[in-house]
Amino acid sequence: MATITPTLSLTSNSSSASSLPGPLSVALSLSASTPITVDTVEAATITPSTTVSRLFNGSAKDAGSGVAGLNGGLLYLKNTSAADHDVYIGIETHAQGEAGVTELEGNADAQRLFTLKQNEFAFLPYDYNMDISVDAEDNAATLEYFLFNRSNS
Repeated sequence: MATITPTLSLTSNSSSASSLPGPLSVALSLSASTPITVDTVEAATITPSTTVSRLFNGSAKDAGSGVAGLNGGLLYLKNTSAADHDVYIGIETHAQGEAGVTELEGNADAQRLFTLKQNEFAFLPYDYNMDISVDAEDNAATLEYFLFNRSNS
């Protein structure tokens, strides 16, 4: 078993600041951190296609239990594209499979979970109850990911 300690830190000036004004009327300083025990890590940097594809098959990782909090991990995704290329992250049910997934860049696409702009990242828990899909605006987009499998021991 190994331990990771994710830390989130958000800071901004007040909206009245003369340099780099923030979104709030007060300055913001928020920090959160917690150690998490993990047992395996998957990591890669990929070039997603402009055609949607499955990034993670949750049912293969979950072994079919579907029990909330029993199996899952923490997923880090970062758009590492050298230029301004969007990367789209979506979700799909196991039953849909890749054949049921639409292109994720469509307006109001219900399967699109979020868009990562150049250098943006996301860090989120993932219970393996759904599949994660990926799509890109351009064939030059790149996506870095780490999937830390949460230890149940």
